Amino acid sequence: MKNVLTTLLFVIAILPATWAQRTVNASEIIAKINRKEVVSYENATITGELDLTELANKKRANESIWGDNDAYETTVETPLTFRNCTFKGNFLAYKHIDKEGRRWSGNGVTYTAHFMEAVTFENCTFEKGSEFKYSDFKQRALFTGSSFREEANFKYAKFRAAADFSDVRFSALGNFKYTGFREEIGFSKARFSQYADFKYTKFDEGANFNSTRFDSMADFKYTHLPRNSSFDNTVFDGPADFKYATLDGRKFSPSHR
Repeated sequence: MKNVLTTLLFVIAILPATWAQRTVNASEIIAKINRKEVVSYENATITGELDLTELANKKRANESIWGDNDAYETTVETPLTFRNCTFKGNFLAYKHIDKEGRRWSGNGVTYTAHFMEAVTFENCTFEKGSEFKYSDFKQRALFTGSSFREEANFKYAKFRAAADFSDVRFSALGNFKYTGFREEIGFSKARFSQYADFKYTKFDEGANFNSTRFDSMADFKYTHLPRNSSFDNTVFDGPADFKYATLDGRKFSPSHR
């Protein structure tokens, strides 16, 4: 009996470590999304490239948006929840492939993914590229406490509900150029180690940059901020460009600390 109890205690003791080391292949997540199952992972390492632009519901995009260029789009129709997860490969909700099969360059085909339900990336680490360019987030989007090791590309993305990037670490380019935020957005306590691009970003409601730290260039040129936006205790360790930026319709440039 004593040996049985000892064995049980040992199993219980190692279970948390086992859970913490759980490894999930990106193909498993794609399969769940295609089956319209709720996707929820905690303390997991995601291996392989997670390419949301190749879902089963991929269709040709509206030509009026892309002109003569070929474009395809997919829709994630189920909530996504990731807590304390590490993405070892690229996370793709956007890609562009030229005629020779190379990504990101030249004339070719554009692929985008949109999100119909809430997405949560809480305390997650993106070790490779994270591409959300042109993505449309219909519901709440949370990235709180997460870390982007390479470029975080949200250029032209649309956030139609609340979004939160509080306490996020951007080790490379944080690209929010032309991004649209319809509801309040939080960047409080975020840290941008490299170039932070908010040029032409559209904030319909308040933008919270309290205690945010910019170690390099912070570009807010042509950005229009609503009245209840705030930069309390924001630190600019590098140059900042607020040329033509406005706060509640008036010329604006926060003091450097």
